[in-house]
Amino acid sequence: MSRPPATTRWPIDDILARTDLAALLDEFAQPDQRARRWHCPLNDHDDNHASVTMHRDQRGHERWRCWSGDQRHRGDAVDLVQAVRGNTRAEAIEELATRAGLQPGRELPSIAPRKPTLPPAVVLDERVVAYANICARLLWSPLGTPVREWLHNRGLGDDVLRANHVGADPGRDRLRRSHGIPYGAGPGATFPALDVNGQIRYVQTRALEPRPGYGKYDNPSAALAPNPRLTWAVPPCRTQPGQLLICEGIPDALIAAQAGYRSVGLLGSNALDPTVAARIANVATRDNLDITIVTDNDDNGVGKHLGQYLADRLGTEEHVVTILEPPEGHDLSSWSIEDSTWIGGVGHRLTGDRSARRDPSMWSPQVPTECAFEPSIP
Repeated sequence: MSRPPATTRWPIDDILARTDLAALLDEFAQPDQRARRWHCPLNDHDDNHASVTMHRDQRGHERWRCWSGDQRHRGDAVDLVQAVRGNTRAEAIEELATRAGLQPGRELPSIAPRKPTLPPAVVLDERVVAYANICARLLWSPLGTPVREWLHNRGLGDDVLRANHVGADPGRDRLRRSHGIPYGAGPGATFPALDVNGQIRYVQTRALEPRPGYGKYDNPSAALAPNPRLTWAVPPCRTQPGQLLICEGIPDALIAAQAGYRSVGLLGSNALDPTVAARIANVATRDNLDITIVTDNDDNGVGKHLGQYLADRLGTEEHVVTILEPPEGHDLSSWSIEDSTWIGGVGHRLTGDRSARRDPSMWSPQVPTECAFEPSIP
């Protein structure tokens, strides 16, 4: 019985460097004529809108993602071929090698020159700060009324909004902006990311009504603002001593701050670069804080994985970490709206005893009255 011919083991970097992902998407998917987007090429996803975009990762590889489909609808050129063809990874690599002209025993073909792009920002551009400050003022104007109501309906009161410079972007039709500032197709809430001293270091704009095929959040371009990966929320009132809550996203961090807790928000589930845990640990050590990670429980397990990963990293920094999981289907924001006693599930350090922890059944909320805010249920 004859064996199938062995395939050459090509280095994946050589394959991806010689593959034009945009051309591959043009072949496998239906391009959108108005923008550099594509309809999802996978047969199990009826993508009525052009939901596929491209970006280049930190290693310089082109990657694609479908924003309205399964979380598995993403990856590099190898993942695209494998998903569309239904073949193995080795077969997908072999197809791309053939397309790129790679042949065993021959010199590798040259790599096509890339279109030059602006380098990522190292220092925050002042236009990003100006945009955040303008939107913070607009929140309290008639133009900001729809955004203010939207924020209130999600459990955020005026005090925490003011303390954290949250704002209203009325959209590009009413607010002119520089290239690289969040696009503003319609009204959105602006959430500045603050450093530990309360200074604006980044901003995310959350569309009130996201466009089909686009994400909920829009960020400044990498050429204008380096992503700090986390934000330190400013509590608008007296804080609970000895406790730091780590949340997924700025809105959840603001909910925790409003309840009187020191809190930090992670900017996206891919926010955990090697410095994140160390930066959090440094503040927790300096201020002698216990750490509780509040994970999302509405994202098919991504939040749980993120929480455990961060807890393990913080453990290497000699911190004991508690993971708090909201009820199924909730993140902290939706949980706080449904159950005003949610903070009863957050452990406190016992006064005068830094090593002892309470039995969870004995935890009780201790929210300063000046922090109280009763959200309306949308």
